[in-house]
Amino acid sequence: MGPTQTALIPVAQGNEDIEVIALIDVLRRGGLQVVVASLDDQEVVTLMKGTRLVVDAAFQSVIDQPWDVIAVPGGIPGAMNLAESSPLRERLLRQHLRGGVVAGICLAPALVLKPAGVLEAMETVTGNPLAIRTPQQSWPADHFTKLLGSNFDPKARVISDQKQRIVLSQTPGTAIEFAIAIVRMLCGEDAAVAIENYFLVR
Repeated sequence: MGPTQTALIPVAQGNEDIEVIALIDVLRRGGLQVVVASLDDQEVVTLMKGTRLVVDAAFQSVIDQPWDVIAVPGGIPGAMNLAESSPLRERLLRQHLRGGVVAGICLAPALVLKPAGVLEAMETVTGNPLAIRTPQQSWPADHFTKLLGSNFDPKARVISDQKQRIVLSQTPGTAIEFAIAIVRMLCGEDAAVAIENYFLVR
């Protein structure tokens, strides 16, 4: 049995509830040690639909630790809040360049991973392909996907690129598949299939 694999989930006010919780739950089921870190150093983060989450650490306190995966959730305004962090972008690029796994779901690929420079060698990318509406504002379906460029595939629910060590996914409805794909990349087929069978993911 090798050393325990580690996962960092950076969060901000307004991240998507299901995406954050699915990452925490599934990665822990896969045997990873998960640390949820707040970008604004607040002990409690309020997610997009009102879930209040007590985090494990401030992002700045764990930024220089080694991580097997850094997994970035989306949501409005959460992904936008994460996108404002240059230390997060720099840490993601360092993670990618050293061969660690980088993962992003929903608006995180377009708003956080793409600006961080980690998607440049990806043949195909994905992210949230839908028009997005909040009580305050709305965006057309192509507003964010255009940021991903011509290799965006609107039909790809989850993309797992073993060579680039990157996992991408679309929306809250793909969050469990997304997290299982990270487990598969880091922990192997048996660990991923065990979770799929328990959740009846087919």
